[in-house]
Amino acid sequence: MSEADAAVAANVAVVERWLGSFDRRWPSPQDLDELLGPDILFVERPNMLKPSGDERDGEGMRAGIEIGRKLMAWQSYEVRDHVADGDTVVTRMRWNGELAIHAGPWPAGTRLSAWCVAHYQLAGGRIVRVEQHDCYEQPVRPQPAS
Repeated sequence: MSEADAAVAANVAVVERWLGSFDRRWPSPQDLDELLGPDILFVERPNMLKPSGDERDGEGMRAGIEIGRKLMAWQSYEVRDHVADGDTVVTRMRWNGELAIHAGPWPAGTRLSAWCVAHYQLAGGRIVRVEQHDCYEQPVRPQPAS
């Protein structure tokens, strides 16, 4: 394996670790420090939950993760594939999650799913920019017990 191929494989591994840190758990402060660069920028393109989109720095990402801990009973990413070149990794994935609490029009227990594509930019083995495109499906409301 060439040095360039090894660097690309290492970047894909960082992205896999990042997504894995959300698999029915939440990233620890140590995960965040190891995986995210100090000047991280997260760009969320317009979607069902954020019609105007959003941009967050590291502090904003950490605050969003804390909100997510309270909002979601669980979540997971199913990676479909990666396309990687140099310090860029583009990942196609499916996200699934279940609300732990009532959120807007959806009661606790509602299941959400989205098809996602994320563009990760890495530097020095850490993620420094994420641009995420989420295409949400119709939420599935919890079924009453019979």
